[in-house]
Amino acid sequence: MAELLPWQFLTVESGLLLAAASSIRLDAAELHRQTMAAIAATPPEARNRYGSEDGDWTAIPLLQNPGAYGDNKRLLRMPALDHLPLLETAVLSLPGLQVEGCHIIRQPAGGYLRWHYDNQALHLSFARLLLAVQVPDEAFTWIGHERLAFPAGTLWTGDFSQPHQVENPSDLDRLVIAVDVSTNDMVRSLFPPALYADAAGRQYRAQEGINALLAARNS
Repeated sequence: MAELLPWQFLTVESGLLLAAASSIRLDAAELHRQTMAAIAATPPEARNRYGSEDGDWTAIPLLQNPGAYGDNKRLLRMPALDHLPLLETAVLSLPGLQVEGCHIIRQPAGGYLRWHYDNQALHLSFARLLLAVQVPDEAFTWIGHERLAFPAGTLWTGDFSQPHQVENPSDLDRLVIAVDVSTNDMVRSLFPPALYADAAGRQYRAQEGINALLAARNS
């Protein structure tokens, strides 16, 4: 194992669960087929290229929030979602789920999303649920010291308030569907309680990790 970075040592010592699969599983082959149909039906001008490493698209909106998360504005349904009835039935229609946005996200072959942090976790106001669609064998996500990869068809989430990095050294794109949600008891019930336990401890470790990451960037 490679030598751990300073912010990774913090999660080793914490004993916190950093990511977990939900109780929801989708048919991986059908999910892949529908996702590829949604991508094929989306014209270039409707594809987001923010942060692109290879000049190609990075995200396709399915449900777009015209305002800020939590402002209860009606989401804009994008045409690509019409090709994903499995997603709608198995995830987006869950009773009590308050969706704030939904996108297909592409990480290109050879792509690296370097260490960063987001204000999304089950102990915070908002969380990001990730539905694995196409997961190359070599692709994985670091959250703190944990190296994670969940199989296609799995809905999972992590404590993304901790520094994390996404790597895809393979020759195949990595595809996931990101479902951003307001955190409530219904969302938490899909995951092990250990993933959102000790909110104060998580916030402390996250801030210490962020401080270590920023110090490394500035050194």
